[in-house]
Amino acid sequence: MDVIPMRSKEATLTASPSGGSPDKSNFAGLDALRCFAALCVVLLHSCVPYLRYPMPGLTWSVKDTPNTVIDFLFWSIELFIMPLFLVLAGFFAWQTLHRRGPRTLIRGRARRLLIPLLFGAVVILPLDLYCWVGSWVAEGIISPIKLKSLKLDHPIGQNLWGLSHLWFLQYLFLYITCLATFAVAAKRYPWIKEYQPSLKTSLGLAAVAATLILCIEPQVVWGFQHSFFPVPSKWLYSGIFFTLGLMLAIHDPQLLWVKSQAPRLAAPALITCVIALLLGRWQLDQWTSVTTETSQAGFSMSGILLAAMTAGSAILTTFSLIGLSLKLIPAVPNSVRYLAAASFWIYIVHHPILGLTHLDLKLLLPQLSPVVKMLLSFATACSLSLLTYEAIVRTTRFGQLLGFQWNSATDDCELKQEQPVLSITGSGSPQPITQPAADKRRAA
Repeated sequence: MDVIPMRSKEATLTASPSGGSPDKSNFAGLDALRCFAALCVVLLHSCVPYLRYPMPGLTWSVKDTPNTVIDFLFWSIELFIMPLFLVLAGFFAWQTLHRRGPRTLIRGRARRLLIPLLFGAVVILPLDLYCWVGSWVAEGIISPIKLKSLKLDHPIGQNLWGLSHLWFLQYLFLYITCLATFAVAAKRYPWIKEYQPSLKTSLGLAAVAATLILCIEPQVVWGFQHSFFPVPSKWLYSGIFFTLGLMLAIHDPQLLWVKSQAPRLAAPALITCVIALLLGRWQLDQWTSVTTETSQAGFSMSGILLAAMTAGSAILTTFSLIGLSLKLIPAVPNSVRYLAAASFWIYIVHHPILGLTHLDLKLLLPQLSPVVKMLLSFATACSLSLLTYEAIVRTTRFGQLLGFQWNSATDDCELKQEQPVLSITGSGSPQPITQPAADKRRAA
């Protein structure tokens, strides 16, 4: 199989002792990290009605009593959660490209991303729409007739239309397409891959590029850009982290460097996160109290510092979490692997569940603490998402169509079926990795 031969002076992809691909247990911590990240997304959305500084551009089903603790929690998660998903996506996308080539990469990701995106667009987004509009009707904000017409002339509906939380699937498939196109072009025009920065250089370039984008458009992180089509600034910012994942797979395929550096990165990650949170909440207060455009505010001294701290915290926190998860979690139980398998379904379906739960809690328990409401909505969304996963997805044809089926026996063998064909070498000439004898016999 022909794949793009990437050069790396820092690391080479090595086979496991058996000659096959790296043992999946080496990355067991990433399963736990996937669970953590999926739950963080649900927790992030559980916080929305209770924000003291609401996210500009984000329309929600209700607005409830604000709480400072919840506000800090929300913005802390917002700083790193999508960069974490994107770096992991880039890392594993390059591994698939390396093993199986661009055509298989596109086919596989089209099946695993576009089919769930289509399901979400046809089923989940209409549910979202009617949950949101129904909530506004229940609170008396708009007329009940709007449930039929959906023509909202009220300001509350100006940011209603778009892919909502499903934007990530659209963006990710576009990045995969760009990666596959680059691989094909590099095979035809070798000069394309002449310059390949080291991992440390890539980190520095990523920090500078992300900071510049946030100076131009702070709402990439400190706001929500809602649309049915990619927003250029958001697409570029997110693409930086996907590319970082690619560089990580090229230069540190076993994640040994990340694992060794994670303890050192944790403290800077925490410091930059705290500074970004304090500056960001102050900046949000400024945006709500004055008419200054966010793009203009981004090039002030405070805006530049906010952009740098936001980009720095995203990169440092992402790499810290990846390294620490691998360092501290050598193996995971089946329960965690089950939750990791269900995480994609949870991500897709939790949104309307949260919208209705937030409305119920506001109307039925108005005096309840915002923190308790947030925790109740989080628990409800996770529980119902998992129940529906078990009932209608995990072992059904519907789940097979979406690519969400799971059982422990299949999971144990999944990675063993993928054998890397080419290694990364410094010579620019790909060398075959030794495969098990059984595989050689089959090839013969």
